[in-house]
Amino acid sequence: MAKIFKRCPCPEGEWGTCPHQWVVRYRTTGGRSSRQHEQSFGTDLREAEDFALKVEHDKRAHVFVDPKAGRVLFRDAAGTWLDQHLGADSSIATYRSVLRAHIDPAIGGKPIGAIRREDIKALIAGMHRKELSASRIGCVYLVISAVLAEAVRDKKLPESPCTGIQLPGVVVSADFIIPAHTQIEATAAGLPPDWAATVWLMHGCGLRIGEALAVNLHCRTNKGKTLRVKEQVNPSAQLRPLKFRNTGEFRDVPLPEYISEAIDKHVAEHGTTSDGYLFQGRKYKLVVRRSYQEDFQRATARAGLPPEFIPHSLRHLYASTALAEGIPITEVSRWLGHKSIEVTHQIYGHLVPSSFDRARTALDHAYQQSRRRPRNTVG
Repeated sequence: MAKIFKRCPCPEGEWGTCPHQWVVRYRTTGGRSSRQHEQSFGTDLREAEDFALKVEHDKRAHVFVDPKAGRVLFRDAAGTWLDQHLGADSSIATYRSVLRAHIDPAIGGKPIGAIRREDIKALIAGMHRKELSASRIGCVYLVISAVLAEAVRDKKLPESPCTGIQLPGVVVSADFIIPAHTQIEATAAGLPPDWAATVWLMHGCGLRIGEALAVNLHCRTNKGKTLRVKEQVNPSAQLRPLKFRNTGEFRDVPLPEYISEAIDKHVAEHGTTSDGYLFQGRKYKLVVRRSYQEDFQRATARAGLPPEFIPHSLRHLYASTALAEGIPITEVSRWLGHKSIEVTHQIYGHLVPSSFDRARTALDHAYQQSRRRPRNTVG
């Protein structure tokens, strides 16, 4: 049971009137690992009694959260969360970036138990006033929410303050750069010859740059009609699981014939590593992504494309072409490896052929057909 007392020289019979603080001594849950703690209050006995009653009630209900556990600083809690995070290296790098640039200056030095909903709202509003992108703001909120949710699960917080906070909508530009086919060919030709096939893999299969650089000769399945995407190369040239997937998981995408031919041409001219990887890079190691991006930028400049055209733009081109040809966005989302259909719709929804005209045509057709049918008559 929680014990209420005063640590002062006054006789116990005078504690009700003496000016010293009340103290509540209690134990945390956890059997033998439980620890004794104390919480000091003012001269109001009722405040100390309320706290003691709540401690005992929450312990019996198995929802007790030790107030002292919330004293850990947010930056320390975030560091622990990042160290244990199982996401892709690129995602972790992004999380570290927003922690360093935005979150730590605002709330990094605060105890997690002292962070209020108003603090998070103020941070988001400040970023919005600076006209930072909605995706950047969303990433900041994701990190804060994840760290505090983990603290709730670890019984360091009773609840997370990240509730009902409005975020700016993701504004996606419809102005994707659509290059001419000759510019795509020029970009591929402008890369080092043993990297040229990466352009066609991103162009014809919608692969991310890291996925294209990790293509293996054995990825072709279903008699060469399917490309099985199983891993990616991170910025440090290390093989890692796909984004949003665990080791061994994969996604299958249609393999156009011209892409299969580009793979065969690459193998014939440049070979593979001993274990079948197409892109060996310098000194027969997997290519370093930063080196690739620098070469890509030089090649696109020579092809007459603006600096905004990056390897990921080829993925946009793939999705734009597929949707314009009437392929359902659900299929395109699956082939792109997006986390959810909502992500695909936010980025590419404006490219889906309008359903209004199709609906009007279909309904008019059904109406005309119904008028032509002979009516049932009763003899």
